[in-house]
Amino acid sequence: MTRRHFLDRVGRLGLAGLGGAAVLAGCGGEAASDASRTVRVTPTTDGAPPVARLHPKGNRMRFQETTLVAPPATAVTLVFENTASRPSMQHNVVLLREPPTQALFQRVGEAAARAPDHVPDLPVVLAATPLSRPGETVSVTFTTPSAPGDYGYVCTYPGHWVTMQGTLRVEAAGQRKESASGRTTMSP
Repeated sequence: MTRRHFLDRVGRLGLAGLGGAAVLAGCGGEAASDASRTVRVTPTTDGAPPVARLHPKGNRMRFQETTLVAPPATAVTLVFENTASRPSMQHNVVLLREPPTQALFQRVGEAAARAPDHVPDLPVVLAATPLSRPGETVSVTFTTPSAPGDYGYVCTYPGHWVTMQGTLRVEAAGQRKESASGRTTMSP
């Protein structure tokens, strides 16, 4: 089966259509930690949108940073640096207006397989970067939702939606804070 045929089938059928765990075992290549990082957006003092940077996790179909925390109703420039080295590891970042669920990622991912530039024309799409090849950097400036809560983001290159997912956490200042140990605690 060619890679293109594989990605097309995964994009249309999801992992269940190809044997689930066996597919994931062959999709990364290198041994890499499953630990993820959180990116915290802090408003700038000069009025320019703050910049949040995301990366792929090597040549795996995963984001290195799986949580992006930002204040509500804030303009943010999202920069995606595609540090992958394999030519097949093209990626984008599609930010969504709904909480992250597997059903949402599947709906968006399957619609993207047939869409121009792999970005579906759905009301749930908040913003999207262009598709990036390995070594390319792309960006998009968007305004975070005004309601605090969790919103999804996903790579919609065919088949990548299955594992390349993240959470945009919109929270007001002082709503939560992360301790040095990485645990999230509520602020008084």
